[in-house]
This record gives sequence, C-alpha cells and structure tokens, in this order.
Amino acid sequence: MEDQTPTPPSDTEPLSLEQELQSLKAELEQKNSALQASQDKQLRLHAEFDNYKKRVARDQMEQLRYANEKLLKELLPVLDNLERALSHIKDLPEQSPWMEGVELTYRQWLEALKKFGVTPISSTGELFDPNHHQAVTYLDTNEQPENHVAAELQKGYLYYERVLRPSMVAVARKPSRQTAEEKPEKPVDEADEETV
Repeated sequence: MEDQTPTPPSDTEPLSLEQELQSLKAELEQKNSALQASQDKQLRLHAEFDNYKKRVARDQMEQLRYANEKLLKELLPVLDNLERALSHIKDLPEQSPWMEGVELTYRQWLEALKKFGVTPISSTGELFDPNHHQAVTYLDTNEQPENHVAAELQKGYLYYERVLRPSMVAVARKPSRQTAEEKPEKPVDEADEETV
C-alpha cells in the first residue's frame, strides 16, 4: 500500500490566490469606473434635460409675448392713415369737432398699441441704424450730419425689443460741390482759348 501522507502545499496555490485577488481587484476597478461613467452620463442627461425644459419654457414665453405680432402688423396701416389725416387737418384754417375726433382716435390707437408693447422708433436726427431704419433715399443737406436720418417717410415701430416695422427714412449726406455751387458756364471766348 501506498503511503497516504498529505502532500505539502505547493508554491502554486498561494500564487493562484494572489492572482485571483488581483483579478477581483481589477474587476472591482472596472465596475467602479463603469459605475462612475454611468453616474456621469446620468448627470449630463439630467443637466441636458433641465436645459431643455428651460429652453422650452423660454420659447413658450416668447411665443406668448409675441403672439399678437401678425395682428399688430396688420393694424399699422390704419395708424398710418390716421397720421396722414392729421397732417392734412393741420393745414386747414380752423379746427372742427370732426378734426378733434380724428386726433382723439389717433391718440387712443397709440395708447392701445403701447399697452401691447408697441412703441414708435425715433428716427429724425438720429444716426442711421440699419437694424431700425430702412434707407429709401439720400438727401443732400447741410442741416443734418452725414449718415443721420434727415427725414422720416414712414414711421417704424418696435414690438417690445423686436422691430415690428422699420422706419423708412431719407439719409443725410453732404451735398457735392457741383450741386452746392452751380458751375457758371464758361464764356465762349474762354472756351475757345483753352482749345487753342
């Protein structure tokens, strides 16, 4: 019979335990890094969702604020016609109740539009601003500085901070020498002397 004495443990068994421990540590690190990545992803998604909610709320508020824009644009020609009527009334020698009624109606229109955030754009004498003014023509003048609005042809309006309709304006520019000083025609004999 053979001797059944237990064999002493070999050096390979402790190494396998050490390897298993290292393997478990590496697996734990992988799981921790995966967990950290998952948490970071969740935080980013949460932040993106919060930003999305804020953007949607801001867009909804802006839509509500500017919901009347199309209607108000359609009403501006009525206001223009009232202004034209007032300009013709001022040329008449005496005021009548009818004239006073047009003036009152015009002021009420302005007040009603103001309640909804519509205000006129100031133009005449202001520096030309392409964001608020639409240049229709130039006006040669020394009365206004160059690149300033010399005349307002149609009033523009703001709807809160948006341009509802730009002002149609004539922009001032310095008169050229030829238009400022009309050149006298040369006498016939001077012209003949120059050609000789």
